[in-house]
Amino acid sequence: MIRIPAGNLFASASSIGGACKFFQVGRRLLREQGDSLLVVPLGDIMVTIQAAKFLKDASAELAFVACAAAAADFGRIMDRFPAPSREGLQFNDHQLAELIGALEYLLKTFRDEVDARPMFIMPPGAVDLLEQRAPAFGPEVQDAFPSSENDIAEAARCLAMQRYTACVMHLMRALEVPLDALARSCGVEAKANWNKLLNDIEAKIRERRPDRDAVAEQWMAEAATQFRFIKNAWRNHAMHARASYDEAQARDIYGSVRGFLQQLAAHLNEEPTDLAGES
Repeated sequence: MIRIPAGNLFASASSIGGACKFFQVGRRLLREQGDSLLVVPLGDIMVTIQAAKFLKDASAELAFVACAAAAADFGRIMDRFPAPSREGLQFNDHQLAELIGALEYLLKTFRDEVDARPMFIMPPGAVDLLEQRAPAFGPEVQDAFPSSENDIAEAARCLAMQRYTACVMHLMRALEVPLDALARSCGVEAKANWNKLLNDIEAKIRERRPDRDAVAEQWMAEAATQFRFIKNAWRNHAMHARASYDEAQARDIYGSVRGFLQQLAAHLNEEPTDLAGES
């Protein structure tokens, strides 16, 4: 995917179209009035040159091969013209014809290549999810569970690109690291099977350890309950090809998992910890 400044791109194409009309009118007036040269202020022609250069650079990035070549041809034509006088650039009828032809071809190739390539406009908020200039779930979650960060980032990108089932699948993968962290904190060996792992975690939490305070015991029980809900409501269906998700569902799950991971990050991290004495 390539991000382009669309406003500048289309403004440059519009400028090329306007310049083409200007030179066409100027050539017609030159013939009607019997003049030999059309004088164009240097500032006006510089606007056209800059627009063509922008199209050339953007076309190279977008792999618009014909448009980039047409822009380069226009530049070579301009290089062949005499240096400007104090009044500006002077064009005779033949030079105007050559200039108009180059501009028309540049504009045509741009239109043809834009028509041949699909372009999409992202809805508000989607760009932030795609580019992620900051961690999608916040720095606390990234610091606590760095091994989950790739799946969190991919979940955000999938949400931005309307790949809703893939978004949910990445969210379920992102939860595996904090679940293992909870298991270790409860003295349980991590297992691939969520149901077995949660059974073991819940059994450990039910043990009334004298060194574990009531606050930590309550928090661990709530976390295990939330993991159990996620397993039954979403993970089993998403990871075993039982369900597909639409936008509303994916956004709800994304928000729920984000909030849950932010809560987990306040108590857990990937490093082995013991919640027995947490308050």
